[in-house]
Amino acid sequence: MNDVQDFAERVKKYYYYRALFCEQLINKAVTVSGSGIEMPPTDFNPFSNFYVDAYVIGCAAIDGLASLWESINQHEFSGNQERFTTFMTALDDRSQMNRICTPFLVFFLERQGIEKPFTDVVKAKWLTNRRDNESHRVYSDPTCLELKSIYEVCHQKYRIPMNLTLKDFTKAISSFTYAALIYKYYRCSFIHEFRASKFVIIFNKRNIISVRKFAASISPSGKTTQVDDIKPQLDVGIGVLTESIRKGADIIFDLIIAKQYIDLPYGANDEIKLKTK
Repeated sequence: MNDVQDFAERVKKYYYYRALFCEQLINKAVTVSGSGIEMPPTDFNPFSNFYVDAYVIGCAAIDGLASLWESINQHEFSGNQERFTTFMTALDDRSQMNRICTPFLVFFLERQGIEKPFTDVVKAKWLTNRRDNESHRVYSDPTCLELKSIYEVCHQKYRIPMNLTLKDFTKAISSFTYAALIYKYYRCSFIHEFRASKFVIIFNKRNIISVRKFAASISPSGKTTQVDDIKPQLDVGIGVLTESIRKGADIIFDLIIAKQYIDLPYGANDEIKLKTK
């Protein structure tokens, strides 16, 4: 039992320190020693902003915890996205991760020119009923089930050509949960490309999710450039990720104790499966 307790605490502390490291990077509390590389312009300091590194480590840590969660519980998710989003939703005690981000949903429906009656209802109910200068109310965004009821009423009331309708409503709408957007615009962009998505603009140490409209793009160095296309921007404070890391580490700690592990199991996705005729 002492070996199990010791191992569980080591795993928990490992991830807790990754969360702390992310917060220190955002707060510029980390220094890099060694000989620098001179790059023009002379006043450019590549170590002046570690927001990319903070979000890369944060997303990777959550991915790691989700993978452990899957292996220990012997879940079988259909892929990385389902595992990541299900884990983030399980950690969310404020019921935000499973809500549909209506600004992003409306933006892409309008960009494709589809489902206009449904889009108009969503805009009127969640986007255009705000006071002047009021930020988007993330906490009031609907769930997939709420939107499905509205969708069905719209299709009963209006005739919409088949080529302007969604093929699979639930699957399409679930792509706009906050958990799914974090996976797409934070986890994937930072880990696969080591840069921010064009739908992400602000990086901060807060622990809230914000959505705003912004006409700019951001470079890996943190410089913003104005553009003509006004689009929604997802602003996930590093605290949202570090809070998830700590909660996830607590869950893994309890699972290790419950199952009496002194080592972590590897997942089935490590196997190379060959297809046969």
